[in-house]
Amino acid sequence: MQPHEWTTNDFKGDPGIDYCHDKFLFANSLHTLPERMIGARMRFGMAIYCRQGAALITVDGLQYRLKQGQSFSYQEGSLIEECLASSDADLVLMGLSWELIAATEALNTMVWSIADYVRQSPIHTLSEEALSVTKIYHQQIYKLCHSPNPLFRDELLHIHIQALLYSFIREVSEEIRQATPQDLTRANQQMRLFFDLLGMRRGHIRSVSEVATLMNLTPKYLSRIIKEQTGETPIHFIHQYMMRAITQELRYSSKTAKEIAFQQGFSSLAFFGKFVKQQTGLTPTEYRKKLQAGEGATPS
Repeated sequence: MQPHEWTTNDFKGDPGIDYCHDKFLFANSLHTLPERMIGARMRFGMAIYCRQGAALITVDGLQYRLKQGQSFSYQEGSLIEECLASSDADLVLMGLSWELIAATEALNTMVWSIADYVRQSPIHTLSEEALSVTKIYHQQIYKLCHSPNPLFRDELLHIHIQALLYSFIREVSEEIRQATPQDLTRANQQMRLFFDLLGMRRGHIRSVSEVATLMNLTPKYLSRIIKEQTGETPIHFIHQYMMRAITQELRYSSKTAKEIAFQQGFSSLAFFGKFVKQQTGLTPTEYRKKLQAGEGATPS
């Protein structure tokens, strides 16, 4: 039996949820997660900030301990199996749709590296600076959620959410930089640049020669480096990143296959359909139905 999949809109009226619409939900003070989230998959990303106490959260078979001053982040499609909170737990919950997250300009060049970081390190201890920013914006978001004046409320909420995302990106990018070894060989450095470029272009790179030109290398030399370092060819990863972007759009956007094909740089809908069929064995329409039924893999 497939677990339930919820969108942000599904939590309208839930106790403790201050605000929700099609792209965003916010709860200012929860003792534990809403009951309907347990044993279900969220079709949106989530950030949980522990203001007080502690909580044990099990997601996709892994258990995480969230303590005061820490945030827990996970991506859409995750299965929440359990949430056990201390008697004094005070949690702030934010649910963000993929469209809202992707609208953050900084993520255009960092989306996959940030996504990989969150998947590998979902618990983050906030610095003093980040704590201060987080408290301010949580207060402002709470006030906006309960304001009797609806004028520009969604726009202002979006601005405050963007500020929180930028603060998180600043912290995470510094941790990623500090974790990167400084004594990399030239081949390792070039491999990392290769993946950085794939992430920055968000699936728009289509060929080995294209990325080789960006790196000022010959396609043959780049192919040899990537094969030696990873055991796979560059085109394998190029196609992987293309499918990541396509899968996100098919599952979480209302764009037509033709619109997605144009957005991703395909010369025609026929070429787009042929590529998706080669990668998944399904047409774009069939693959979208499978994804939205919860049967397909969320891109990693």
